[in-house]
Amino acid sequence: MSYSKEDQLGRICGSMDVTALSDAKVGSAGVVERVDLPDEVSHYLAHLGFLPGTSVEVLRRAPAGDPHVYRIDGVEVGLRNETAKHIFLRLNSDVAEKAK
Repeated sequence: MSYSKEDQLGRICGSMDVTALSDAKVGSAGVVERVDLPDEVSHYLAHLGFLPGTSVEVLRRAPAGDPHVYRIDGVEVGLRNETAKHIFLRLNSDVAEKAK
């Protein structure tokens, strides 16, 4: 049996409401589920507040699409898509319902 990449991610994470931070739309919000990056980068992001269980809001993106600006713990942080695609976010249910 073959599953799409999104379905595989949903099965691995236990919910289809989990998405890479880089794929979250402007205006969406959720909770950090996990960070899949090398320890050095993960520790840096942890100091910025990107820890499992922390709320994140997608504020805006650059005109060319990269980087995106996120609000985490009241602080605005810009991350490139290359980094954000390794941070997984469980979207808030009201936002996830609108996306469907």
